[in-house]
Amino acid sequence: MSKETHFKDKDGKTFILSSTGYEHIRREHCIDDPVEFIKDTLLDPFAIVEDKSKHDRWIYHKDFRRNLYKVVVVSLTDKRIKTAFISDLVKGGKIIWLSKKLIG
Repeated sequence: MSKETHFKDKDGKTFILSSTGYEHIRREHCIDDPVEFIKDTLLDPFAIVEDKSKHDRWIYHKDFRRNLYKVVVVSLTDKRIKTAFISDLVKGGKIIWLSKKLIG
């Protein structure tokens, strides 16, 4: 990826992934297709949570496989995607949004 890629979340907010961020996610977090991973997670999360230590960051979570989640961290300040990875834990602190599927 040689330039920035723009993504929209479920509410139409736009976030930017740099080519450096793309390579970091692909190499360090072993995500073969960071573009599809991020797009899928931002458009259809089950939860959005505020980062515990950096309150200008939101953490999007999407079910991946049994007890694993796709996670994408975005900055609300500079509108950039900071990282993306797979986790066995829901990250963050204050709940910003939960899917109605979880609520019932």
